[in-house]
Amino acid sequence: MVTLGITSLFLIFAVLCMVILSLLTLGSSRSDLRMSRRSMEQTTAYYDACGSASDLCLQAEEYLQTIYDRTSNEKDYLKETASLTSRGFLWEQDSRILSFDVSFSDTQTLHVEAEVLYPGTANGPFLELLTWQTLSTGTWNPDTKQPVYTKEITP
Repeated sequence: MVTLGITSLFLIFAVLCMVILSLLTLGSSRSDLRMSRRSMEQTTAYYDACGSASDLCLQAEEYLQTIYDRTSNEKDYLKETASLTSRGFLWEQDSRILSFDVSFSDTQTLHVEAEVLYPGTANGPFLELLTWQTLSTGTWNPDTKQPVYTKEITP
């Protein structure tokens, strides 16, 4: 009778341990799934922004080609490139830098800078990429709610 009771207790203990471990595993796997989905969404948003930025670069090159076709020299070409600002680009005349930002989340944007070139032929190249980087646009708010021991030590 005593051996039957001890065996039953071990069996109950083993089942209880298996249930607890399975619940811990379930919680961990749900957490991993949420994190994987967030990562996938962020990655998809980044690559969508890269696609949009590539399209904008292509539009800028096509526009620069039309400017090149209707101008006869480099001075007129560079003078006409100031009209890129009307298409939503930022333009710095002195450094010949064309830039734009593509936002892909609440706190991140893709920043692109390219130098406008005067091509030797009508086939280009019209742009040379200088910067293609992700910038953080959010503000960092540190967690200062944790209590810290502040009593001074006297020597």
